[in-house]
Amino acid sequence: MENSFPIFRKLDGFDRFYKIESADSFTEVTIQQGKMKHQTIQAVQFPEKLRIQDMISCSFNYVPMSSEEIAAYFQ
Repeated sequence: MENSFPIFRKLDGFDRFYKIESADSFTEVTIQQGKMKHQTIQAVQFPEKLRIQDMISCSFNYVPMSSEEIAAYFQ
């Protein structure tokens, strides 16, 4: 499966946003008490890589987002 990165996703029902930069790297933005927290994850172990594949395929409540919809979280 070939993808054009970055890919943007949101976890439905939560204030969590994702910028998938490659098959083994993504940035997660969480909003807690009105503040944004950025965390970059480099997938090394197999479960982390599966999580990225779930995000790409929109499994488990991951919702596709356009770069315009999600741009404010990744500036």
